[in-house]
Amino acid sequence: MPTVIGLFDDRAEAMHAYDALLSGGFRSADLDILTNDDKDDVPKLAKLGDSVPEPDVHVYLEGVRQGSTLVTVNATGNNVTKAAEIMAGYHMVNISARVEEWSKTHRTLQLADPKTDENVLEVVEEELEVGTRQVERGRMRIYSKVSEREVERQVSLRDETIRVRRRPVSREVPVSDPNLFKERSYEMTEVDEEAVVNIRARVIEEVVIDKEVAEKIETIHQTLRRTDVEIEEVPGVRSFDDYAGDFRSYYTQRLAKSGLDYEKYAPAFRFGHSLAMNEPFRSQRWETIEPDVRRLWEEKNPGTWEQLKDAVHFSWEKVRGAR
Repeated sequence: MPTVIGLFDDRAEAMHAYDALLSGGFRSADLDILTNDDKDDVPKLAKLGDSVPEPDVHVYLEGVRQGSTLVTVNATGNNVTKAAEIMAGYHMVNISARVEEWSKTHRTLQLADPKTDENVLEVVEEELEVGTRQVERGRMRIYSKVSEREVERQVSLRDETIRVRRRPVSREVPVSDPNLFKERSYEMTEVDEEAVVNIRARVIEEVVIDKEVAEKIETIHQTLRRTDVEIEEVPGVRSFDDYAGDFRSYYTQRLAKSGLDYEKYAPAFRFGHSLAMNEPFRSQRWETIEPDVRRLWEEKNPGTWEQLKDAVHFSWEKVRGAR
């Protein structure tokens, strides 16, 4: 049964994770808390290697030796992912970062590489991060310019003109008047009005440029992907003789009319049985592996694949439990 394991520096956090697992439906019989100060945990820690492969087991044992608390969960199927998600909700040790730290003084400590170790599968989940950035949508500029226009105004101006007129008269004056022949002069001023132009400037309007700032809520729709590790119980593969009855029955129902006796098909049944016991043929789809299977068969049995491939296919599916 697969084991989900988590290391906690804070024992209280480990207890919270343990309680959350119980609330999540896990049985107490499938849960355990291991520390370095409980004598009852010594034999359990010694057997930790039965469920945790090397070299990972040494990393977790080192964590317990340094005072951390270990929480283990025996789970099957989708409960494996569920247990991991529950424990991840608490302050679990980032085991990769911790190993990198320990490796400075403990060079032998390392974790299994998921890319090369078939016992380790990574759970990958995409997260959506939504931020903001400023995007210029447009600008507005104001500026002034000078224009000219012709205007007309009428004004009344006074225009004086001096005129000298002579008019004939016949009037007697006394000769005894002393001022009669005295020299005299008269002066008159001619005044005109002319237009005086004065230009005044005044503000008739103000144009103000500003901007309004408002916040809006925008809903982001995005599809996120996640890989989940599913656990499948693989039944133990039985020997070829254990399937002899199934192979003979299939021969009788489907292949007997071909004209070949069972002994001719027996190597094909045995070949399919062998494929189902070994990777990569055991876990792949038939459509994926058939070209390679055909090549391997034809190398030792040239020209017989089309006639015997049904027996190989049936045997492979039967042993894998597909039928």
